[in-house]
Amino acid sequence: MEQGVYNNYQRNVNLYPDVYSQYWANTVSGFEASRYEYVDDWIGNQWSEHYAAMLRRADAMEQMFGENPNYVDAIAIKDIWMCYWWSRMSDTYGDIPYFGTPSGEAVAYTSQEEIYTDLFKVLDNAVTSITGGADQYVYSDGYDLIFDGDVDKWKRFGNSLRLRLAMRISNVNPEQAEAEVKAAIDGPGGLMTSNDDVAKVSMWSEGWYDYINQMGWNWNNIRMSETFSNYCYSESSVDEDPRASIWFAYQRDVEGTATAMTKEEVGKTRYFGLKNGLNTIDDSFKEDYATLNLDGGYVDFTQSGEDAMSCPVMFYSEVQFLLAEAALRGWVSENPNTYYKAGIQASMDYVGVESDDATAYIEGVADLAGSNEAQLKKIITQKWLANFPNGVEGWADFRRTDYPDLTLPAGGVSSSSSVAEGTYVKRIRYPDNEHRLNETNMPVSLNSLDADRMDIRVWWDVSDTKTKSDGLMNSNF
Repeated sequence: MEQGVYNNYQRNVNLYPDVYSQYWANTVSGFEASRYEYVDDWIGNQWSEHYAAMLRRADAMEQMFGENPNYVDAIAIKDIWMCYWWSRMSDTYGDIPYFGTPSGEAVAYTSQEEIYTDLFKVLDNAVTSITGGADQYVYSDGYDLIFDGDVDKWKRFGNSLRLRLAMRISNVNPEQAEAEVKAAIDGPGGLMTSNDDVAKVSMWSEGWYDYINQMGWNWNNIRMSETFSNYCYSESSVDEDPRASIWFAYQRDVEGTATAMTKEEVGKTRYFGLKNGLNTIDDSFKEDYATLNLDGGYVDFTQSGEDAMSCPVMFYSEVQFLLAEAALRGWVSENPNTYYKAGIQASMDYVGVESDDATAYIEGVADLAGSNEAQLKKIITQKWLANFPNGVEGWADFRRTDYPDLTLPAGGVSSSSSVAEGTYVKRIRYPDNEHRLNETNMPVSLNSLDADRMDIRVWWDVSDTKTKSDGLMNSNF
């Protein structure tokens, strides 16, 4: 079940959330996902894998061990992990089949609002029920690829996931969001306390994994997004984000490029990204654009050992940025700037930036100031940088807050896209098989191929992605 983060990674994640978040740009002709094309044989796998495999396995565990007093902790861990997957599925599509799904029968779709309400309950129960007792089954056999059976870390992840989901609903239901934020902070075991608590799935030598090393090197079909590249040079008074050289390979001289540079910058090298939506570049020019650095020392991109890479689920730095936003909204008493800077520091430490370089970068980042909207933009922008390469979260934050400033596809939307020109993609449409076999159970407003559009906002996304003249939104507070 944990290995599921790698299932069809290219088709489920890299061609969709990874390019929607603009961490990566695609370089392959005919792959129009960055222009919001829907391909059922690609992202449709996520739906079938969840309902036909992930959910089946979770239900089998429940049926076999749910009443066994020696498996209370194991079932709680399963429930926490399933809350992550259910939230990810609902954040992708909106309303989905939820209640009654383990029966294997067709059921009515559940609203995303109802799903979130239940996920908060499940997380609360799961974290509270963990005993840590000596009589409990412990995942000490190498099959817990995340925390190796450490129930205290699972509790902290469960609470931190609750915090994430609480902030997800901050615009659509701020009263419930505030209550859930406080419950997450006060939950048994508390929140993640350091980078030792980072939730990530290590590659497993016993299984097949399809991850960004395949796209970046084996298949050579992704490059750093120009958007991400630009933010590596704009957020601190130091010239370059020190994480860039650890994350990415391929720099080039800026002189003679089409990108506008100051006199001081001419002659320097930097990392260049590719515009999202261009899709294809000649192989002879691919080294002009940055790709992932397998030799840069980043802990999740290393090539040594059998289990070489890791896929992020939740960073400790994300928790700090979530707390910064909660403090900005008055739900946490600490100064939001304290959490904001702690989030940047946590990311620098995790990535492996030298202490002096990290300090220089952070000192070059201005303290939060101005309107709440201006401060939120800074928080989310730094959170987006720190969450790299977790495109699932990057896309979710952009949809919720409309920060950071992303760009529309350079080539316009695909001719087969159901996203209007000049509009960002807001969700993935339901798979073809759902339309063929289950339209009667779909939400009435989406139960036809024409109506099931990808520019329709999910429940917690209340913004229209239109900025004011000052570059800020007016819908986050």
